[in-house]
Amino acid sequence: MLRSWRSRRPKPVRMGRARAASLLALGAVALAACGTSASSASSSAPGTIAGPIQAGLLLPMSGKEAFVGQWFDHGIQAGLYAVNHGGGVLGAKIAGTLADTAGDPVDAVTALHTLLLHNPKVVFGPSSLEIMGVVNQFGADHVVDMMVGGTTQLDYMKYPYVYRLFPSDSELLSGEAYYAYHAKGCRLAAEVYDSGPNAQAEVGPVTAAFTKLGGKVISNTTIVAGQSSYLSSVAKMFSGPQQPQCVFFHMDPQTASTFFANVRQLGHLNMPFITGDTGASTQLAQAVGLSSASRWMSGMAAPPAYAQSNAAFLKAYQAVWHSNQPLPASPPMYDAVVIAALAMEAAHSSNPVVWRADITKVSNPPGTKCYTYPSCSALLKQGKKINYQGASGNENFNRYHNVFSSFEVVQFNTSGSLRTVFTEPSATLSKLY
Repeated sequence: MLRSWRSRRPKPVRMGRARAASLLALGAVALAACGTSASSASSSAPGTIAGPIQAGLLLPMSGKEAFVGQWFDHGIQAGLYAVNHGGGVLGAKIAGTLADTAGDPVDAVTALHTLLLHNPKVVFGPSSLEIMGVVNQFGADHVVDMMVGGTTQLDYMKYPYVYRLFPSDSELLSGEAYYAYHAKGCRLAAEVYDSGPNAQAEVGPVTAAFTKLGGKVISNTTIVAGQSSYLSSVAKMFSGPQQPQCVFFHMDPQTASTFFANVRQLGHLNMPFITGDTGASTQLAQAVGLSSASRWMSGMAAPPAYAQSNAAFLKAYQAVWHSNQPLPASPPMYDAVVIAALAMEAAHSSNPVVWRADITKVSNPPGTKCYTYPSCSALLKQGKKINYQGASGNENFNRYHNVFSSFEVVQFNTSGSLRTVFTEPSATLSKLY
């Protein structure tokens, strides 16, 4: 069993839109990462910096997709553990401060302002749900942001202080389409997405990729999250002259519980229902029902690319969360912490204006490949150029600060464990968008 994230620290305070500026400092929960006090200081001897280094955690810990914040938090805490127990950054520990965005771009503004009071040198998060509310702020305040989220709005971003460590939904959604067409033989597809901007942003890319392969989308249905019934929407999806052979979907677990109950009630839970990375979450599988999910639902996950990196990640994850079954999307957030720490090491500075330029120097080729924070840090101390290979992939950033990945199509079994049912190389998917 995973230890509940709520049992590990105080519940973060939701940032309300009307909260006065004078109360901002009360909206964040200060965390001393891995037992390090935020008031402690590291040695200021030659080759070291005064610490701790402040990091901001800008995460959706409440709201309809709070489970996403839980995923990210698990990875960040594992990364902080790995860095702080691997020698720190120039002798200093990294301490975290958490602010809850509530999954809302407006609330994210207040949450970020709270974090900025702590003078963070790096911010981890937010998700796709909130990023566009604050994306311009990082450059204005000269704070590096390391976020995870697939929103297509960042495919060609020109924000010098923002780096995305998870492939775009354009690639992930191409994977959904490829799996449906080639692995499941689907030629006629229905789509059902909730009305939120994150879900609606998926419609265009998955439709384009599926059509490019030769498939046809015969219906697109938009539903409002949290309703008590979707019977009319489900009936309409299956009422046309052509019947779908598969369904692409995106919705939160609460909505999925009602929606799939209605699908089952009307006798249509008998074909592939394909979704993205949320399909790798236990919460969604349980909402659909493990018996049904094990037969009909699939999701997407980036496979661990390198055994050494994954082993280091699992060791840190086990130390923090007492589990060897990481939550989805936790590996890239672990990588985000490691890359930020290595960039500071390479730059001999925790000043974001200085170390930002070293992000691609430590993560992109050429350079000596390394897989753990201590080994990479040791190479930097020897004056070598490194190429960090992450637990979630190679983490090579392109000129738009995006990365690419292969994908696994995953499915739950009836006991709640994930299994890989199909693997798709990044080279194949990149041709579809």
